Amino acid sequence: MNLVFPMAVMANTFAMTALLIALGVSGNSSLAADIGIVHGASLALFFAFSANARSLILSKSSPVSAKSIMLARLILLMPLSVVSYFLSVGAGVESHLAIVLILRRAVEWLGEVQLSEMERLGRNKEAEFYLVVQSLLLAVGFGWLMFNMPDPYLGLWLWAIFPLLLNLSAIVNAFSAVSKSLGGLYISLFPHLGSSAVIGITIYTFRLLLLYTAGKETAGDLFAAFAIGGLTGSIFANALGASITFHEQQSGKRHSPWFLRTALNSSLMGGVVIFIAAVVRWPVLEMAGKSYLFWQAVGLSLIGGVVMVYAQRIRFRLLQNDEEHDVFGPDVMMNILLLATVPFAYYLLGRESMAGLYLLSAVLAYIFYISYLQGEVTRQLSEYMRRRIKLVIAIALLFPLFFQASHGIFHDPSYEFNSDGKLLNLPVPLSVFACYAGIVLLGGYRCAYFSFLTIFLTCILMLLSTIFSTMGDPVRQEAKLVLLVQFVLPMFALVLGQMYQSNSKVNVGIGVGKMFLWVLVVIVPLQLVSSWYQGSPYLVPSVGGVFSIYQLTKYVPVIFVSGYLIALFALWHLPTYRRAVLVLAPFMTFYVAASLSVLAIGLILFGFFVLAVYYWRSKKEKMPVVVFMLAVILSWSYLQWANYSDVADEELSFVDTIALQSPTQEKPSQEENQIAENMQAVGSEKPGRVVSSIQQRVLSWSYFLNGVMSSPETFMFGHDSRPDRNKYPSARNYYLDFIYNYGLLALFPILALLAYTCALIYRLQRQIYLLPWLTGLSVVVLILLFVDNSLGVGLRQPYPGIFTFFLWGLLLNHLLSLNAERKSS
Repeated sequence: MNLVFPMAVMANTFAMTALLIALGVSGNSSLAADIGIVHGASLALFFAFSANARSLILSKSSPVSAKSIMLARLILLMPLSVVSYFLSVGAGVESHLAIVLILRRAVEWLGEVQLSEMERLGRNKEAEFYLVVQSLLLAVGFGWLMFNMPDPYLGLWLWAIFPLLLNLSAIVNAFSAVSKSLGGLYISLFPHLGSSAVIGITIYTFRLLLLYTAGKETAGDLFAAFAIGGLTGSIFANALGASITFHEQQSGKRHSPWFLRTALNSSLMGGVVIFIAAVVRWPVLEMAGKSYLFWQAVGLSLIGGVVMVYAQRIRFRLLQNDEEHDVFGPDVMMNILLLATVPFAYYLLGRESMAGLYLLSAVLAYIFYISYLQGEVTRQLSEYMRRRIKLVIAIALLFPLFFQASHGIFHDPSYEFNSDGKLLNLPVPLSVFACYAGIVLLGGYRCAYFSFLTIFLTCILMLLSTIFSTMGDPVRQEAKLVLLVQFVLPMFALVLGQMYQSNSKVNVGIGVGKMFLWVLVVIVPLQLVSSWYQGSPYLVPSVGGVFSIYQLTKYVPVIFVSGYLIALFALWHLPTYRRAVLVLAPFMTFYVAASLSVLAIGLILFGFFVLAVYYWRSKKEKMPVVVFMLAVILSWSYLQWANYSDVADEELSFVDTIALQSPTQEKPSQEENQIAENMQAVGSEKPGRVVSSIQQRVLSWSYFLNGVMSSPETFMFGHDSRPDRNKYPSARNYYLDFIYNYGLLALFPILALLAYTCALIYRLQRQIYLLPWLTGLSVVVLILLFVDNSLGVGLRQPYPGIFTFFLWGLLLNHLLSLNAERKSS
């Protein structure tokens, strides 16, 4: 294996990183932070459109040529440079510095193609000359800054412009490529474009979040520490990895150079030693003039570099050994999760936790690349075990168990729990862990292409909206980036839904329906009895004193009814399970009536009505009609009983009732006081006061709609900040809330997928009608998307959002399968 090629690539690609490290270590943290922002902004765009070009040029099975890639890059060069400039200047970087660094990045981008072609053809002498010139120019640029020369940026200009002369021959030859091939080139590169784009954009956004949360000086130190510690992983990813895989292709053998093994062992041991020394605050480290946080970040990043090498090795083998593989899905997963970690790590664990972010990125990369390489981690298991894993996922998605980082299992008797703005107190549902663990276990990334594309485009447009609307205001930009994470994280359940496939379409519906049924059989009667035992005809958050349900009256009843309707349509034709569904029916009717959720009551009655019509038309069955009529009578009767109950009487205090009944006349306990407050809170939601609730909802809609329509800019890109949450916590409409914050443009991918789903349902209505469970699933998903989220913001909340997106992905997956069968026939 000839090392001159990866060394030349390193000199070309890592020059700006080397400059950043040198400035950070020498005490110029502020300038290093500026260079880090420009590097991140330019890398976000140039790397975004690199489309794994080096691996594709070196791959024997790739249909694209170096000439065509060079021509495509020349066409994109100017617009990408302009956008990079505005991203950099918008983040507070001096314009002169931004221009010279972006020019340098553009020249590096073109040089990557030429160097890859040199390696493919074995042109060693040209690569050696390239290496020497690049190294000398970097030394000139750094020395010019450090020795305070008259024009500090002149050395940088020489460093940026001169390498362009080395690329002239390749640039001239690129114009001999057939221009008509560009359209096909972009189509074939699209998955690779998405893969590189999400990495590049993450780098830029990651650095912005780090800058805004930790401050400029700390961020500068962390940028340098990550660059130092992650040097091994970065060198492998950008230089060595493709060359080693190319050598393996030619030799037909696995290859692990001795120097790579030595570097990995040294990096691992050095990282452990440095991290321990920083934790115990070894005085020797202070001699370098850097903080202990800096050295902790260096140590953990050295360890992360080792993990990243193994992750990237898997990535390169996927890209260069199999033209059928792309890594778009895993890259979207790990990079968006990394972005979500930055604010949560800072606010949950403190500033010191930021030192481990590079290590976390490496671990995420390894997990998702391994998951993708195997296709399904569970494929070696028996079909019985694989089915059980999927069923456990279904249970966890519906089960309303919440956890707090500060107290473990969530247990609070109040309806309106207030976390006081502390992430440690925020209840996190079990479904969050089930969603992401399920994606890793199932690993069917290729079948979730529509979901990944939707999430990817939504993230890009939300990010552009954030940059445009905030205009460099760091406080508002940070707030919108954190809100972006809140909107995006539940969307990954769409991926899980598309992965949740089986060779038998019917088995999927039946399996999911069974698991939803058993969850409801356990929770619904237990919560009803628990509420009645406490003397309340309305639901109370506590479930048998074991745990409490967060946001009980806002989202949970609708989600429970949705799960019940899925089970109802999927299991009705099975005699054993039909009896279980029928026994649960009155409990579900009482449950929604006790929740006082008008939407949940309407949804369950509508579901019974659709079932009655469906089976009357198809099989002339009368039982569903009877069930529908009983549900109407039972729900009405329960509401009347609750309305006239002494316990729910507004003129009578529940605490006083307890006191009158108590023979010892003891002072009411704190829990009893809380129950009394809950009774008053529920009383405000009673049917007699629905008009007031509607008025509040209309006021919210009016406020947010006026804000959206205030100008064309806000309509397309959203507002620069959220309204006062004490007055307007949300728009009470997901789509309106989304447009207010990020504009119509950012919502377009979700709207497009929604329109496509509706078009498939209309086109395949006959095939859907033949499958009762798919009919029920279609009805439930449409109601959740069009009705529930027009009256609330469930899609941006973890528990209802993950459940709804999962059902949407499940529906989409089967609609696409039916559509493919329809076309083939």
